[in-house]
Amino acid sequence: MKLKLSAAMVTLALLSACGGGGDTGSVGETPGVNPVVDPDRDNSPSAILLAEDRTRPVNGTRSSTSVGVKSNGADLFSDDGSTPQRVSSSRVASWPGLRYGNFLVSNNPWNASAATFPLWYQEISLYETGGGAYGVKFDWDWGAEGDTSGSTFNTKSYPEVIFGTKSPAERSGTFAETGLPVEIYDSPEITLDYAFSYQGRRTDSATPTGSDSEFNVAIESFYHSSCDIKRSGLDTDNTVFETMVWLKLDQRKPSGDAPRAVISTSDGRLYDVYTKVRSNPNYIAFVAQEEQLSGTVMYSELLDHAQDNAAEYGIYPLKDTDCLANILMGTEIWHGGGTFSLNEFTVNRTY
Repeated sequence: MKLKLSAAMVTLALLSACGGGGDTGSVGETPGVNPVVDPDRDNSPSAILLAEDRTRPVNGTRSSTSVGVKSNGADLFSDDGSTPQRVSSSRVASWPGLRYGNFLVSNNPWNASAATFPLWYQEISLYETGGGAYGVKFDWDWGAEGDTSGSTFNTKSYPEVIFGTKSPAERSGTFAETGLPVEIYDSPEITLDYAFSYQGRRTDSATPTGSDSEFNVAIESFYHSSCDIKRSGLDTDNTVFETMVWLKLDQRKPSGDAPRAVISTSDGRLYDVYTKVRSNPNYIAFVAQEEQLSGTVMYSELLDHAQDNAAEYGIYPLKDTDCLANILMGTEIWHGGGTFSLNEFTVNRTY
């Protein structure tokens, strides 16, 4: 049960330009293992500490906007993504990313070191969808399934759209713009409207009998023990929990325990519930039983389910004082080539 209390004033780092590389990567990442320092960081952003007024907004519904492009703070990269931001073996970085509306787009090649295909690459770009709004495109080729050091189950990357605060150096907007980060006790009801398309393709590294590509489409959020977000992979890191919602999957499913349950949200959509009690009790994934290229995710219902059923699943028991920091949308890539287009992503917050 979420108790409604007055929100506090907290201090967070807001960069004059978007941060690079992040303190960690994203899905399934090992804290402290990050992309190398960006060799093209021509404008090194300095943190500006702002004391934000995080008072709960008045009742009503607020929706994110995808209208307009903002500066990414880097002279060497176009703000509108008309020239895609590309990473490869010669440039492994997330900085500077692309900013539009209330969102920040990041390449996030967090586990690129697992790729052995020398010609791998990944790109992020923006495109106009009408009315001044923008969509996001990812394009990649990470090589064949065997072009991997270690397990072929290693995720190479999670190019992502960030809403909220992933780390102090990766913020898509202020609290006034995103309503994040926010303590569970003060959080609004959240729904997510989305529309995406994708196309897998054979990698240039594939043999005649090689497999094509494999990737998912997933939403995720990280919780922290405080809304003073610290994501460093060090002892000061205050990340406590990760929630995922898979909307598209191939043969691979979340690692860990077999589906623990099947649940239904109020719109009738069914999800299999996965956990990793033995290896990572600070994780839960909801996997949609049917792929839908567009629709609405009753996000708060899934987040509440994780908190309310923690004891049954044997996972970390989220506290009402824990802080929801972000909502991320992207694709975990295992191997192969492909494109992903996010035509709509709207975060609706009802207070």
